[in-house]
Amino acid sequence: MKISLNMGPKGPDAKRATDARILEADILGAKRGDWNSKNNLTREFMPLIHSLAGKRSSDVAVINGYIEAGKSGLVAAAKKYKPAIGPQGFQIFALDFIEARMERASKGGGSWLSRLFGR
Repeated sequence: MKISLNMGPKGPDAKRATDARILEADILGAKRGDWNSKNNLTREFMPLIHSLAGKRSSDVAVINGYIEAGKSGLVAAAKKYKPAIGPQGFQIFALDFIEARMERASKGGGSWLSRLFGR
């Protein structure tokens, strides 16, 4: 007889539920200003941010500016997050903030470094 040592729930639903709890913990931590949570949240959303930046330009320097603006938008979205949105709806919620910051960066209202050195 084979005895399973994994006593928790199994399957893809359990993984999704665990991922959602981790994402919500990172969002709430970033809202409080926790650097580790901000880092985890940024790492989770980097493929989305890279994709959006790559669609806006092919110049590496400009893409880097968009990525920084996207990260800033992600943190701003985390600060405005309300638990009623839920972790599943956060990506759509954050997308609006990320694109707004990238749009602002494309019009010259980017980060303080771009304003200081001019692009």
